[in-house]
Amino acid sequence: MNKIELKFKLRAAIDRGTYFLLIKDDAIDCVKECREENIEILGIDAFYKIDKETVKSSIENSIDFSSSSYTLKTDSIYNDAIKFLGEKEEILFFEIVCE
Repeated sequence: MNKIELKFKLRAAIDRGTYFLLIKDDAIDCVKECREENIEILGIDAFYKIDKETVKSSIENSIDFSSSSYTLKTDSIYNDAIKFLGEKEEILFFEIVCE
């Protein structure tokens, strides 16, 4: 776990031990800090909270920046990630997948 992940784990809305999920605003802040520290973002996984113990992945609200099918590329993946997150619903939770 890199230093950004360690920092944001403390802000996790949902902590499952091996992974943690952030609300939209914290996910955007995490991406911004990754940019400042030059930590590569590989993707963003989105989830819906079903109940206290259950989350459900949302593939249609997730993105894989490492895939050859990734076509949104503008000037940086960080900008694309922030734009991507900004367009998502507030009810979603996010895992930022880093190098």
